[in-house]
Order: sequence, then C-alpha cells, then structure tokens
Amino acid sequence: MATRKLGRRPPKHAPALRLSRVLTGKAPAHPAAADHFAQVGDWGLYTNDKYGVCGPTSVANQRKLVSRYLGGAEQSPTLADVYDLYRRSGNPTFDPKTGAGDGGVDMQTMLEALLAGGIGGARPLAFAAVDHSNLDELRAAIAIFGSLLFGVDLETAQEAQTDAGLWDYRRSGEWGGHAVLAGRYVDTTPDRADRTGVISWAQVVDATDAFLQHQLGEAWVVIWPEHLGARAFQEGVDLAALAAAYEELTGRPFPAAPQPAPAPGPPPGDVDHVLAQAMRSWLSAKGL
Repeated sequence: MATRKLGRRPPKHAPALRLSRVLTGKAPAHPAAADHFAQVGDWGLYTNDKYGVCGPTSVANQRKLVSRYLGGAEQSPTLADVYDLYRRSGNPTFDPKTGAGDGGVDMQTMLEALLAGGIGGARPLAFAAVDHSNLDELRAAIAIFGSLLFGVDLETAQEAQTDAGLWDYRRSGEWGGHAVLAGRYVDTTPDRADRTGVISWAQVVDATDAFLQHQLGEAWVVIWPEHLGARAFQEGVDLAALAAAYEELTGRPFPAAPQPAPAPGPPPGDVDHVLAQAMRSWLSAKGL
C-alpha cells in the first residue's frame, strides 16, 4: 500500500460567500454526467505522500485543470509554489527537509491565503462555499466551474479503497481529514451507480453518494479569471448578484464587477436637436 499523508484541519466556519446566493437558479440545469479530468493527463502529487499538503496540492491541480480546460494552455504550479501557499496558510515554519512545521490547513484559511497571494503567479477572483449536503448543487457547481475543492473525513476503510479506486461508506475507525479536487460525476438517479470523481494522491478515485453523504464535510468553488468568459459560468451564475454578495461580505467591489451602462446619448440622426441645445446654453451664458 502506498504511503499517504492527510492534512486537513477542521473547518473554522467563518463567514463566507455562499454559492447558492449567486446561482441563476436553485440548482441550475446540468447534464447527467460531466468529466473535466479527461483533458489533464498528469496530476501532481507534490509530496503529499510525505507531508500534509493536500490542500495546496488540490489547488495546484485545480489550476492545472482550469488553465487547460478554459485557457487552452495548461499551467502547472511548481512544488515551490505549493510549499509557498502551505506556509501562507498557517505553516510559516514548514521545512520539507526535516518535516518541521507540517501542521496541515483548514481550507477556508488556505483559500483566504490563495485569494491574497495566488499560486504560481495566478490569483482567483473569489471563492464560495457550496452546500455539501446538496448533491444536486454539488453537481451543478462541477458542471458550471469544472471542479470543486472537497474536504472529506476519511476512515480506515478508505486506505484500501483508495487502491481500488472507489470510496464507499463503510463504518470503520477514523483516519483523518483530507482535501481533494472533484471534477467529474455520473448522476443516474434513481440508480445506485452514481459517482463523483476526485483527484487524491495524484490518482482518480470515484466516490459514491453514500460516501459523500456521510464523509464530505465541506465543499468550495474557486472563481478564476478564466471562468468569466466561460459559457457555463455565464449561464449558471448571476454576476450582478455575485458582485453584490462579494461587496457585502468584504466591503470591497468584486474585481470583475459589471460596469454601469453609459448614459444614453441622443437618438441617431438627432444632430439638430443637440446643436440647438448647445446653442441655447451658450447664448444663456452670454446673457443673450
């Protein structure tokens, strides 16, 4: 069995933007299946077999996916980029030579650090919490954004299940918290074959609905600049509502907030009217 490290701390439950507030529908229409992993062939492990860097590793792999899927050219953060985000996320003394300062991350603190300083030169615009108990919202979010960051609570059963490529709920002893990248699903309801695929330790693992219902503890969407030009984003997200919710939470304007439309000018061809108005103003100013 391969060596694997966990590194997700319990969530801090600080105020956060809620995805449900900015969707164009309660859960926008989405296909019964989606696979955004297919275009990325090489997922990064980023030493998550040695250290608890699963959070920044999932962000780095998400950056690979988004840049490839929406930008057309894959951007792969380096190991140094992952360590930089890890240190900024609450592990300032982390030393990969000795393993000192390897304390894991809570995902919201990590996302705050990501928003402030980016990863590998790329910075997101915002992040939002997804209702992890709502499978329909989870799948709609994957369809719209291409991927989500999951925080899961693994049990010892998943040690062997990871090798088999399928996480299913089976009550067993606690293993610990882990962060993974979700990016594909098959929704065959009411069939029992529903699956949601994640990247964990550089491999694809499917998760059953039973696993998600019992062991998914949090889910986050990260909004990257590439999303703004994507058709799925434009159809699934109310950008004005997103900008308003962002400003309400942070006190700052959304970085890509829609600009107010310019004041309408005179009707086309109404040049005489504009000239007459200008002449009247000029004559009035001259006292004539």
